[in-house]
Amino acid sequence: MKNNIIKLFVGIAAASLLLSAVTGCDKNDYAKINTDPAKIGEGNVPYLFTQAYLEFEPSSYLYWFYISKITKPLVQATGGSRTDRYNVMGELGGIGTQFVAVRKYEKEIADVISRMSEEDAAKYQNIQAAVNAMSVYLAVLDSDLYGSIPYTESCEARYGGTLTPNYDTQRDLFNALISEIDADIAVLSQNLDGQVMGSQDPVYKGNASKWLKFANGVKLKIAIRLLHQDKATALRLAQEVGASDANIMTVEDSFIYNKGASGANDMGDYAFHFGNGVEGMGSARKEIIDFMKKNTDPRMLVMFSKNSFNAEVVQAFFDAEIVEGNTSAIPAYVLENINYTTDAETGKKTFVSWKGAGEPWVRYYGVPVGLNISEKPEYRGDNNYFDSGKLILGDKSYAATSSFTERLVRGRVGTYTFPTKPGVVSQITEYSAGMPWYGMAMSAGEINLYLAELKLAGASLPKTAAEYFKAGVRASAKDYNTYATLNKIPYTTKAYCYSGDPLDAPTSYGEDEINAMLDKDDYQLTGDHQLDLEKVYVQQFLHFMYQPVEQFVSARRGGVPMVNSTLIPWCEDFDATKVPRRLYVAEPTLTDVMREIKLAAYAEEGFTCTRGESFQTLHDERVWYDKGAPEFGAGPNL
Repeated sequence: MKNNIIKLFVGIAAASLLLSAVTGCDKNDYAKINTDPAKIGEGNVPYLFTQAYLEFEPSSYLYWFYISKITKPLVQATGGSRTDRYNVMGELGGIGTQFVAVRKYEKEIADVISRMSEEDAAKYQNIQAAVNAMSVYLAVLDSDLYGSIPYTESCEARYGGTLTPNYDTQRDLFNALISEIDADIAVLSQNLDGQVMGSQDPVYKGNASKWLKFANGVKLKIAIRLLHQDKATALRLAQEVGASDANIMTVEDSFIYNKGASGANDMGDYAFHFGNGVEGMGSARKEIIDFMKKNTDPRMLVMFSKNSFNAEVVQAFFDAEIVEGNTSAIPAYVLENINYTTDAETGKKTFVSWKGAGEPWVRYYGVPVGLNISEKPEYRGDNNYFDSGKLILGDKSYAATSSFTERLVRGRVGTYTFPTKPGVVSQITEYSAGMPWYGMAMSAGEINLYLAELKLAGASLPKTAAEYFKAGVRASAKDYNTYATLNKIPYTTKAYCYSGDPLDAPTSYGEDEINAMLDKDDYQLTGDHQLDLEKVYVQQFLHFMYQPVEQFVSARRGGVPMVNSTLIPWCEDFDATKVPRRLYVAEPTLTDVMREIKLAAYAEEGFTCTRGESFQTLHDERVWYDKGAPEFGAGPNL
């Protein structure tokens, strides 16, 4: 599968304001050469475009450190025993102003081009359309959990604009974003000659047809968010995108990117993507793992980590069980998937083989989710989910359940140590040299699942909802396989498996595994409108496991996971009427020059300035496009 990869290096990134190259020796050239170096030179549009790429970061460290730890538990994407403060937010960061990082280069590009001749300026139309599409992409995400943002007047101060931009209401913002993205689409659809992009466009290499699909994907992002407030516009946007296959991403068009090394730290190492660890990404939820296992969904194999219980570790636990005073025990849910013999005299167990689907499927178990369930007897003892003290042998601790894979978001993590019996150490040493990170933003899976949702909502589109749905799930599976393989996460190939266990199987997969998944009943649309909508939202929920805000928005928009669902149910321990639906806004300080503007914007939205403890306020005071959407867990209401 052909992949689109950004290879941005620090040298290019830092060159955002280099002087344009000189090709002659007339007096104007000498004038440029002899310019006082203290003065800023002319901006180079292609380099500025590269810098905008570098700043395009919908998956930053702060996004994972703060936002994912809020949104993923709230929509029950992670397992675990929650306290009665599960709906209280801590500090925020990583979203709300992401668009500014790209927008400032978009504005600089426009300013440089404004001083060019008409002939020269015409060469950069595609660059302007592409960089604006990235700004709009980020502005949508920034608005999702805050509502109003200061977008249209932003980043204009150095060009005669204001340092105190007004906030756009979410309604006005979306109207502005639609106008901007339509203008981008109009440019990109012309297939203009003589455009300067090429090597400065590391994802699409100046291919306007791919950028056209990206821009149309952004348009669908806006459309699905309008379904509860302006359904007519949402359906119109969908129909404009769906009118031609030239507007719709295939897996070859997915925005999978690599920025290279972001710079050396104090120790001389390179931090690929970001260097700090992301603690607490969360455990896989049991009901999600069970659903994906039941349907042989191969994305599970790369979305989540294998547990520690390979054949060698299982045998080590069996051996330890006959040692007097040893309290270690293999959890019942792991043991039930093992074929073993028991010596009649000594009682010693011997591992024989795996049951059922075998490796790698038997290495995945989720953690139940609920309120204060860690002390419930059904989750301890032989069916241990929460007593990690029973999963220790010698100086080693083991995990019986699966978690999210940090390597899919962080990049350089360092040496990976396989789970082994005490006294044995086996590592993937290649990781110690540093690994570049590949990110996945816009993808064919996302776009086709949106089209399936919009078709079910009433859009007049050329294909059936079932066709878009199948295309979306298939593309999602292919994209995740590529995403994991490029990031070289443990177990993706045989070379990244534990050589001490001959049964240890790789997690990468192909068409056969994808087709087997798509044959399952839970992955079919049948014409039952409500169930079909739920299935679409379940697949969006799964696809967005590594895009937490998108996942939160989908769950908020569709009410899925749903109470009493036969697919992935909403746990009723958590009262949906007390689950926050946005992030909090604190009262601006008296010295904040934007204070009055912010207060006016919050008042217009109907927002109370508060902190993270005010979960009821954050539930009741919704952003504009969320008004009319179902409660969490209530199921679709379209």
